[in-house]
Amino acid sequence: MDENTNGNKNIQYLYEYYNMLYPKKFKEKERIRLLAIHKDAANSEKTTTITRYVNNFSDYKDFILKYRYQYDIYNQLATVKPVKQKDGCEAYSGGMGNQRLRKVLFLDFDLKDYPCYDTSSAADFSNMIKEKIPNLFLHACTMSGHGFHFYISVEPLVKNLTEIIEANKKLASIIGADIKAASPTQIDRPPCSYNHKQPDGTYDYENSEKWKIVTLVNCVYEKGELFKAYNLDYIEQLIKNACRKDEGQQILKKQEWDYTGLNEYKKFLCNWRMFHEGADKGQRNFWHGRIVKTLQSEGYQPSKIYSMCKDWNSRCRPPKSEAEIEADTKRFMETDYKLLGCYQSILDTTHREWVKTICDKAECSTYHNGAVISIEKGNGAKIHNSALKNRDLQTMTGDDYLILTLLDVYKSSYGRRGFRIRNLKERLYSDIQKKQAINDRTLKNKLLHLQEKNWIVLTHDKKTAKFDEYKITLSRRLKDFKDGKYIQFYFSIANCLINGLITQRDYLVYLILIRNLSEGKSVSYEQLSDDLGIDKSNIGKSIKNLERQRCIVLMKDYNEKGREFNKYHVINPDTVQLNDGESSNKLVLKLLA
Repeated sequence: MDENTNGNKNIQYLYEYYNMLYPKKFKEKERIRLLAIHKDAANSEKTTTITRYVNNFSDYKDFILKYRYQYDIYNQLATVKPVKQKDGCEAYSGGMGNQRLRKVLFLDFDLKDYPCYDTSSAADFSNMIKEKIPNLFLHACTMSGHGFHFYISVEPLVKNLTEIIEANKKLASIIGADIKAASPTQIDRPPCSYNHKQPDGTYDYENSEKWKIVTLVNCVYEKGELFKAYNLDYIEQLIKNACRKDEGQQILKKQEWDYTGLNEYKKFLCNWRMFHEGADKGQRNFWHGRIVKTLQSEGYQPSKIYSMCKDWNSRCRPPKSEAEIEADTKRFMETDYKLLGCYQSILDTTHREWVKTICDKAECSTYHNGAVISIEKGNGAKIHNSALKNRDLQTMTGDDYLILTLLDVYKSSYGRRGFRIRNLKERLYSDIQKKQAINDRTLKNKLLHLQEKNWIVLTHDKKTAKFDEYKITLSRRLKDFKDGKYIQFYFSIANCLINGLITQRDYLVYLILIRNLSEGKSVSYEQLSDDLGIDKSNIGKSIKNLERQRCIVLMKDYNEKGREFNKYHVINPDTVQLNDGESSNKLVLKLLA
């Protein structure tokens, strides 16, 4: 990260931002409230905060440049004044009663809420704003590192800021910006500061290449003869016009879709429910992307997808404009939309709750197949062959291998804090069984046993002795896949074990099938029986149950000598069907009867 190349230009941008937010001349006790916040790497709830109150650009700039490396810097949008306390002394704070003057309306868009938008520029976001309120001029925009912030200059309001705050909330609601960022005491990241927040929610103050510098994308404040800050009455009129436009659209009452009479279970039932029932404002973009990708995966032609999305839009509350729904559909069709999968695979708590609320596990084929994580082609769960030797398979249980599977799948999902035993317990909980797949006492014994065998590493937390807070990782030999000596399989099978759909023995049979075929070894019942130390009749029972639970597909076939054998397809519930009817990522297994 080159922080000094455009140093003078960055300071100029900072001054333009400062000039837009704050008065040219401060009243005697009027100040800008600045915050420097350092989040603890191990616990983001633990923070160190430095607060300063300044009344000139020089002090403002110096504070930002001094603390920006080890702190996330914020300034309050409104200036503040001291307020007399109970003891008679005056004190500054960021409270509503301390605020004096504000000059801007503020709109915040988080990039993760708009996965189909081009995040390299603010164009898609400004176009969305113009679509909602065509006559609203945007005076400035910053890139905060994880989102775009837009600013609308208004004539300064002093003392009673209720009107400007209410207008800001209404504007954010109509446009679809983050309502939480329309707070009465809103703070903002200034240009030249660094955003240390990582995609997983942790904060990194050590590796500068991972930081995002806050930049001023555009600012036309006081530029040009035609510049004029908005009168708040005019803003209110724009808001009223936009509201009338929304009211002019017929907002239908939600009609629930009766899917219980379908002849087959629907794949990703939640997306189809939302397609038939429509989405509420605030959730439309999220569901629109999921619906488009569902339709694409089921082979619908682009023209049909456009038509179906317009149909879906008519059921939304309220619907988007026709131009907007067409543009968004095109974007979703052409981009790699990431917010897919069952709710348990979605990291963002808000999005996860949206999906969980309408999830009907009893009627969904995706959940039946255990597709809790959307596994892309070539990116399934892995187990190293060093843990799959016959002597290990005969002494370890299906639950032992389930733990190893979960450690591989979630190895990168918990950031610097790492995967903890309590996280493992969360992943072992079954919503179907309403209990943990391995009880606490058994789990502790298994973890200690796996550590003794050098399959896993348990690291205690220096701040607490609780066993649940131990960090848990695969040992070095089990996570080194560079030698290519490992098996790879769909994670959905592990979820079947968690939900009690298959047994521990079934899981072992599944793993040995994959191992033997990967190594070109025999997969006859006799061979599987010898490898696992399980009699052939129980091997057969496991094969049948794996088929019954849709983990494999069994078909009878004959070899060139006329001998009957079983032909298996190990299937992924998220498999995309190609035009020729063949699965794009399925492994064909032949198992002699």
